[in-house]
Amino acid sequence: MTIYKYGDPWNAGDFPAILAIGDSWFWYPKNNVLTALTTHPKMRDEYRSVEVLGQNGATISQYVEGGDYAGQFQHELRPENLKYYSGVMISGGGNDSLNYGLGLNPNCTGIAKAEDCISATGLDTLLRSISGALGHLIHDVAWAFKGQSRPPEIFVHGYDYPVPDGRPFTLAGLKVTGPWFKPALDTALVADNTDLRKEVCHLLVDALHNMLLRFDNPGAGVHYIDNRGVLSTAAASYRNDWDNEFHPTISGFGKIVGQRWIPVMQKVNFAKF
Repeated sequence: MTIYKYGDPWNAGDFPAILAIGDSWFWYPKNNVLTALTTHPKMRDEYRSVEVLGQNGATISQYVEGGDYAGQFQHELRPENLKYYSGVMISGGGNDSLNYGLGLNPNCTGIAKAEDCISATGLDTLLRSISGALGHLIHDVAWAFKGQSRPPEIFVHGYDYPVPDGRPFTLAGLKVTGPWFKPALDTALVADNTDLRKEVCHLLVDALHNMLLRFDNPGAGVHYIDNRGVLSTAAASYRNDWDNEFHPTISGFGKIVGQRWIPVMQKVNFAKF
């Protein structure tokens, strides 16, 4: 198992079979989807090496149209590089949501129902931006592989329901980045009510799911992985699954991969039954 970052030299004879571009769910240092996937006992050995692009905090809009990571992605889609890849994995949308203020109304003072905190216009703008960038990426992959004898399998994913408790990412007890959801909820003046705030985030994750599900087309080699409902949000147990507001724990990522990713990998023969 090897996860190569963009620009890393590949080990002799070890050619990554998967190209991944994404945000912290692919990059989180304590564990992440790619680490949990490539070390899973059911993954076939020939799919355990990955070339990963992007970075923690990346938005999906940065992968296209001159964005910070667009050049990396286009470089790997050149014929001399893409010939090694059988799968392409795309992770993004969480940080885009933060940039759009979670699609919330600017002033939720006095609002007691989560759905009333959501701005229809704001949410539509957010989802349209993510959908447009993702569609662009999928198109570029399909176009790059058009001359190849075999098309790639493309994987996109949603997120699980977070608990917006204000916990940041820390190392050695020191804050590195975050929190993510609490500041946006505070800015929108959402009442400091845990259940209400969890429900607002629940609605956002569901909205992202509904948009991403439209890309699911296994017959055309595009697979959407629904990660909702795997991790706990209960007060007594959610910290076992969530390292902070945005990232699962080591075991949490393991649950997501085992329950949602591996079954999809099995369907395309990337994993054993």
